[in-house]
Amino acid sequence: MTDHLMRPYFGVTVLGGLWRVKGKAGRLSLLLLAVGAGLAACAQPALVPDVPGAAGPILQEVPGLQVAVEVGAWNARPSSLPDAVLPLLVTLSNTGDKPVAVARQDFALLDQANRQYSSIHPADVAAMFGGGGGSGVAVSPSVGFGGSSGGWGNRSFVGGGLGFTFGSWGSDIRDIIPLALAEGPVQPGATVRGFLYFARPAPDNQEVRLVAFFPDLSGTPRMEFRFRRAG
Repeated sequence: MTDHLMRPYFGVTVLGGLWRVKGKAGRLSLLLLAVGAGLAACAQPALVPDVPGAAGPILQEVPGLQVAVEVGAWNARPSSLPDAVLPLLVTLSNTGDKPVAVARQDFALLDQANRQYSSIHPADVAAMFGGGGGSGVAVSPSVGFGGSSGGWGNRSFVGGGLGFTFGSWGSDIRDIIPLALAEGPVQPGATVRGFLYFARPAPDNQEVRLVAFFPDLSGTPRMEFRFRRAG
């Protein structure tokens, strides 16, 4: 699969400089980021689909691909993960006759001020809780955090573990990486499902949207999945 990056949209501000998450200093920076996010998240209303009468996942379809996105679906370990990042559950079903390549860079989160948040590598999310040294790749953090996913539903996930279970701060992090959205080709007739992790938008944002564009589906318009604060 050819590496590619989602280009910023017209009028979009891409937040933050690039950090390399590696080693003790990088993990400490991510921990401070997570603590700040958790403190801001506690008092904020949950995000819900910005679709009249809708509950559960938002479903969209283009020729060759069906995509569903759900907020508030994390019911795994660590349970406090939604206080540190915004996990979005993405389900992709290939309804065409050719493989469709999928990467984290195909997705971006935009807030109401049109500021863009890139997906965080799962290893870097685990590093927020003290698990390993991170991915060693660049991460562009948000300048503010807030909100609470809330309402986990009744899903249960089983994580296989990837050589570490508990971070150095005692958090059970075994599900963060196994439950992340797998990158690579989705074969015809196949379905893949997993979480994308984003920095939490600033607390003054009443709405956010996930945008997706898949280069393998030439001529297909980008998809938008909109969420708003409950209440």
